[in-house]
Amino acid sequence: MMHQVYSTVNHKGHMTPRLFVCAVIALMIFAGCSAASRLQSSLGTKYKYSYRLTNATFGQLSYRDQRIKIQFRLDDGAIRFKLQNLSPVPIKIRWDESAIGVRNRYYAVRNKRTLYTASHKENTTLTIPPSGYVIDMAIPSENIMWTKTGWKERDLLQTTDRNSEQYRNRILGYKGSIVEFAIPLEAGGEVWPYKFRFQVTSVDPVPWEKVRRPYRPAPPAPPPGSNPVAEGNDYVVAAVIAAGVLGVAAILLTQRKEPIVE
Repeated sequence: MMHQVYSTVNHKGHMTPRLFVCAVIALMIFAGCSAASRLQSSLGTKYKYSYRLTNATFGQLSYRDQRIKIQFRLDDGAIRFKLQNLSPVPIKIRWDESAIGVRNRYYAVRNKRTLYTASHKENTTLTIPPSGYVIDMAIPSENIMWTKTGWKERDLLQTTDRNSEQYRNRILGYKGSIVEFAIPLEAGGEVWPYKFRFQVTSVDPVPWEKVRRPYRPAPPAPPPGSNPVAEGNDYVVAAVIAAGVLGVAAILLTQRKEPIVE
């Protein structure tokens, strides 16, 4: 029985598109693994925290009453949420009175509009009409800053052990810890003082190649005279390398090809 064989080179000795694509994929995999290995050696093991809302009314991270419905998602450094107004009157979030507590230490709060501003007090409160909703986030005001190498963000709870047994034990010991979010709402001349408590239910190691940067609004242009280099979360190195490989691949694929001569 004869088997059909597909050559990986053409009659001119050039690499075929199939082999080229395979080579690009192999390079991307190698680049990602190499970057993940460097992160593992410099930052140690990466950990992910799972939370439950202690006053949840449905699901693990959701709350509802007659006035509001709010759904949360916690990532390394922020509390993200969708807030819907179920009341018959417009409501506002009083950001200047909001706070995040991490293991009993409390911070003023930044949200999407004040994430990269000079002060967390520069926020303009948005009115949420009846049946309307907003999607926003809250982060401790001290946990994001401009440095010589770019915008840097600290985690709510430490997520890398830097190859230290002491740090590893500390991180694993955060199971059961509480993160609180106080978010007063103003409606019809009244203030509804909502407070939500999130408890760490588990702390699990995560392979570096599966780590993804959490969503953040795009930062503004850097201050004059600065020379920003993406620092923030070091695990974006893998994404940068992969993007570089894809860029090279795109250039090669768009190069002018020689006509085939029979």
